[in-house]
Amino acid sequence: MFIKNSPIFAADKVTTPLLMMSNRGDRAVTFVQGMEFFTALRRLGKKAWLLTYDHGDHSLNDEKDRMDLQVRIAQFFDHYLKGAPPPKWMTEGVPARLKGVETGLELDTSGKVP
Repeated sequence: MFIKNSPIFAADKVTTPLLMMSNRGDRAVTFVQGMEFFTALRRLGKKAWLLTYDHGDHSLNDEKDRMDLQVRIAQFFDHYLKGAPPPKWMTEGVPARLKGVETGLELDTSGKVP
């Protein structure tokens, strides 16, 4: 039943771009589980992005984090549903060492496709 119900074993069936959030303090879906699913998607060449908030649990309690998430969700859907240029966090990513320093929220007008 574990294998049958595990999303890892269904990652190959994902066909649409996926924006997911997995937070370090989440006890319902552990950070490791989120990272495993994200890694499986990326290894399969799927378009997937993982947002991680250090102070979040299964939801976001910090106002700054909630605002950041809302902006990124809007940018994600603006790109895929409205044809807007993607933000740099989608085309280049934000390295962990620059988390909290760089946001990557500026639009990437170079023509890169996420």
